[in-house]
Amino acid sequence: MLRITYVAESPNACAWYRCYTPGSALERRGHDVSLEYLSTPLRVRKSDVVVFLRPARQGILGAIRSANQQGALTVVDIDDDLWRIHPSNPSYRYLMQGPARQVLEACIREAKLVTVTTRELAESIKHLTSARVLSNMLPAEHWPDSPRRPRDGTALTLGWAGGSSHLMDLQVISGAVETLLGQYDQLEVVVAGLGMSPFAPHERVKVAPGVPIEEYPGLLGQFDIAVAPVEDSVFNTSKSDLKLLEYSMMGIPTVASKTVTYGRSIRQGENGFLAGNTKDWLKYLRRIIEDPDLRVCMGAKAREFAETRTIDKNIHLWEKAYGIGS
Repeated sequence: MLRITYVAESPNACAWYRCYTPGSALERRGHDVSLEYLSTPLRVRKSDVVVFLRPARQGILGAIRSANQQGALTVVDIDDDLWRIHPSNPSYRYLMQGPARQVLEACIREAKLVTVTTRELAESIKHLTSARVLSNMLPAEHWPDSPRRPRDGTALTLGWAGGSSHLMDLQVISGAVETLLGQYDQLEVVVAGLGMSPFAPHERVKVAPGVPIEEYPGLLGQFDIAVAPVEDSVFNTSKSDLKLLEYSMMGIPTVASKTVTYGRSIRQGENGFLAGNTKDWLKYLRRIIEDPDLRVCMGAKAREFAETRTIDKNIHLWEKAYGIGS
């Protein structure tokens, strides 16, 4: 058994997936795990492994050096390409125009291990360090034991859920959404968590608030079809397939942007569709809207895929990275 401490800035979605999710699984394996937040006075206990998520705050470097002196394995975990954030991103000013970037790079240099979410992110930061890929996984205990049952009736909800930094991603499908609303009277569009609609005003476009992470599966359960659009940018090249995983765990058929990451996860026409342009978005969404059997079959295949990406089925990868059992 090892003592493992995770350190995150706040209890947000990043901390949920990169700290709480693996930490809980490691605890179930018998390790002594704790999670600390920088929003409270930081007192990192003496540990065998200390994982720092996105360490960019002044003062955090001292905590890494102290853990190193105590003989701990210090780990910096990064889940986004923080060097290529678009100016429209709420984190841009903090990470790109202040000292945070220099602090982050100093922490990377001091840490004994760097972990990231995708191969592309590891490649993007190779000029700074080599990194080990630990892909995002789902904590199965917070998701339904079986996929949602397709709803009866003709009304369909096309949904997207995410954070406030994804406006430009959703604008990728604005033309397709406007066309589909004009063609299918039974179609409703729900945008959850963004805080606004990126689409032209329409009575069947609804804006839903974000919810606590524990209630997130219930929010997604309102969707019949899901979309995962991604703006074509260097920053997004390193994004993970987490949104697809979340939709898939609910058994929701999904159309996603044709990116390398989504391309590794989607078998075209089986557990989802990859769209490279507006013509593709329209073609694949029409197929799902018009074919209820396809929605059922694709949703079932999506669930099968998501079940391979639960944390308990993959926690050995974290143990191996942390030198447990080696």
